[in-house]
Amino acid sequence: MVSARLWLRTSMYTRAAVCARKTAACPASATLLSYASGNLPAEVAKGVREHLEVCDFCSAELPLLAHHNPASAVNGPPEMPMDLRILAESILSQYTKGTKKTT
Repeated sequence: MVSARLWLRTSMYTRAAVCARKTAACPASATLLSYASGNLPAEVAKGVREHLEVCDFCSAELPLLAHHNPASAVNGPPEMPMDLRILAESILSQYTKGTKKTT
């Protein structure tokens, strides 16, 4: 008879080995985002929900995608702070002129 602790440890390692990366069975990232926003048909949402119950990778990917949703950056990347932009342009201009000063 296998002890509960040994079974749990073995099943955790097996599950980690199986779900440590995205597989062909995993839904696409766009599907996960649609699931998070409630924009999937009921049958598809049910399949994603069932997959999330057994896949640690997708379960971890979902909140990450929801937090860093690329669709929220519709107008491109965020604006660079002006002081950082001035510093970067100053440093780059020194390189382009070939007059990089060492400090």
